[in-house]
Amino acid sequence: MSLLRQLGLFNREGMKACNDGKMANALFQLVQADRLAKEMGSVLHEAKVRNNMGLVHQVSGKTEEALACFELAAHRAVEGAGVGNSLHKAIVRNMTKLTSSNLAGAA
Repeated sequence: MSLLRQLGLFNREGMKACNDGKMANALFQLVQADRLAKEMGSVLHEAKVRNNMGLVHQVSGKTEEALACFELAAHRAVEGAGVGNSLHKAIVRNMTKLTSSNLAGAA
């Protein structure tokens, strides 16, 4: 199986585990996908996986970890395809939702 196919499998299984409420397994799968993205030198795949890791942390209530993942994902997305690409826009939306929900919760 190619590295890209393995990466996709880990990413999908990670998000499936998240949807099933299995956060530890979700992060394990996504860490494996992130490792492969780095090994392949694919900053866009790393951005996508880091964004998904941020979503898992967000669902788990780990705001600081989620924000760190989203920030790294945004940086990688810009590095790979420039400002304003569709992945970058999705990551920025996720960051905005995270920070605005935190501000609303603090009020």
